[in-house]
Amino acid sequence: MKNSVGKGAFLLILSGFLCKIFGAFFRLPLTNIIGIEGIGIFQMVMSLYSLSLVLVTGGVTNSLSKLVSSARACGEFKKINGYFRIALLFSAGLSLVLGLVYAFFSGQISSLQGIPNAKYSYMLLVFLLPLGALIGVYRGIIQGYENMAPTAVSQVIEQSIKLCLGLMFAKILINYGVASGVFGALLGITAGEVLAFLYLAFVMLIKYRTKTEKNKQCRASFFKAVLPLSVGNSIIPLTHAIDSIFIVSLLVKAGIAQNEATRLYGLQTGVVGALLNFPLIISLSVGMSLLPKVSYLSSIKDEKGQIEIISKCFSILWLFVLPLVFGIASIAKIIYPIVYPNLINGYLDYAVVLTYIGGISTVLTALMQLFLSLLQAKGLYLFSMISSIFGSLIKIFLVMTLALQKNVHIFALPISNIFLAGSVCLFAIIKLKNLIKIPFYNLALPLMCSVIMFLLVKVILTLFNNLWGLIFAVIVGGASYILLALPLILQFVKPLLQKKLRNVE
Repeated sequence: MKNSVGKGAFLLILSGFLCKIFGAFFRLPLTNIIGIEGIGIFQMVMSLYSLSLVLVTGGVTNSLSKLVSSARACGEFKKINGYFRIALLFSAGLSLVLGLVYAFFSGQISSLQGIPNAKYSYMLLVFLLPLGALIGVYRGIIQGYENMAPTAVSQVIEQSIKLCLGLMFAKILINYGVASGVFGALLGITAGEVLAFLYLAFVMLIKYRTKTEKNKQCRASFFKAVLPLSVGNSIIPLTHAIDSIFIVSLLVKAGIAQNEATRLYGLQTGVVGALLNFPLIISLSVGMSLLPKVSYLSSIKDEKGQIEIISKCFSILWLFVLPLVFGIASIAKIIYPIVYPNLINGYLDYAVVLTYIGGISTVLTALMQLFLSLLQAKGLYLFSMISSIFGSLIKIFLVMTLALQKNVHIFALPISNIFLAGSVCLFAIIKLKNLIKIPFYNLALPLMCSVIMFLLVKVILTLFNNLWGLIFAVIVGGASYILLALPLILQFVKPLLQKKLRNVE
């Protein structure tokens, strides 16, 4: 049972990296097709879509994962049918209502953001949101059985279709304007959602023949979990949506031209953010795998097992997220001109500083995602929600004040993210202190190795400031980290290899 967490996390991390590769192949040419201003518009639409998707499915997916896992632990398999029925009705109904709101008020929403031509992109949400809601329900049921493979496959399907069709539609429609190019990209995303839904529906049909049965007891348990989770999980995306709505006007008040403000927002979210989101694949995957496992162990009162699993997952996250963030920061100055040769001119210094500040927030965000999964697995939904609200209020206050300062402006976003994630982590550590017992060695070694790797890469790039120097620095830096951190890596790999050998024998 304990190995299921590692296996599930590995599958999700693998699919996550594949999706990020697809995403990079999508985002890089998309940026060149629609420009930084277009990416700014794309991110504004996506921030509201992401918020709405979390509202209709984030709490549902996690709730189902926990509830199904707990039902399995207690042998109450009939409850799963009740959870499935309630989740379908709740998610489909709420997503359709929100989608219609976006469709009817698309003009007003896009005008409020300062991008009136983007109203047609918001109309697509009437299709995207119900699809995302159904996908979330199916993923939650399947993950409750600790099977992460269908989720991983569906993610790859989404991203591969988005890559192919999104770029094609954006290329065709950009001839009609930047907003039309953005609409084309979103059209490709919609197609990816359709195929991912069809795949998950097929998996449910052949492997998990779940029925839609009425069950009043399940309804009470479901809403007790899903309401605080839906609200809590939507809090942080809501703060990013608030950023997207007000940041341009705040920067304009700070004395920056509107087109320039939109470009700076696109730089932070679509260029720097796209790179720094890469390490978060690990935290999302580990947290997704950890939730049903800790819920299962909590249901059978196995505290020792919980401590062991939490320590292992935290150590794995720390071991891999730190070098990725340090590595990205070390190559930032040379990689941006290579990846965005026509768009980064005049913005390179901004991008590098945003990467350094954003790197700190990325590490803290990764830890925050893990801790929120733990809180939810333990059934501490209200505490999770309050922690997110408190951190988000701090973030909103900092953005609203710092963005008005001409010497800070766009840097207000990553700075505020540090305080958001840091405060949530602090709350979670205090609440879960009896379950979080991480060896100091597991914390210190990856940090020390990452710092050495960072310095080594910077020295190489100082001597060889070109593409070949970048490739050489990445290889040397990666190899040095693996060698220095090898004792800790072997600590996690050895049990898996021993199990494989026993199976062969």
